Amino acid sequence: MKKLFFILSFICIQNISAQNIMDLDLKNVELQGMKPVKINQEMREAGITNIPFVTENPQVISKIVSEKIAPKVKKLYAYIFSDPKDDLNDGGVYIYQFNSKKDLDGYIAENFEQSNYRVLVKDLFYIRIWSDYGYNIKGKENSDDHLNKLEKYYLKLGARKIQLKPDESVMESTAD
Repeated sequence: MKKLFFILSFICIQNISAQNIMDLDLKNVELQGMKPVKINQEMREAGITNIPFVTENPQVISKIVSEKIAPKVKKLYAYIFSDPKDDLNDGGVYIYQFNSKKDLDGYIAENFEQSNYRVLVKDLFYIRIWSDYGYNIKGKENSDDHLNKLEKYYLKLGARKIQLKPDESVMESTAD
């Protein structure tokens, strides 16, 4: 009986650890002040029909990501949140599963660091989490809290945070 228990436990652990990062839907992550976005007409036209959203359809992927990288993305996942009271507050995650390590590395090299999002990677997955939650109310979550929650979620799944190159176009220059 003990042997059977250990075998079943091992199988369960293997299934959990083998779970694809794009199969998850953030059910246990709550971003205070935000709710899963309601699908609007623009999203429907792009092919987004539900949240969370996953597609391998190249035509849909090309409507959502830039034309330059669309052919390099095998699968796209999106889970978008918004503030039901304010259209300007949103956040969530986009995950691009690239066709190759070369495609992933090339995309990473072209992107710049920004304060409203963080980037993590796992295998061929580029994970961009963001929050544009503009409220800073004492005792309430803010954009950084949202980013920390999402980052922690993906770190537990084995992703690692990466630092993109600085965006020098927004750097201040100091004149003497």
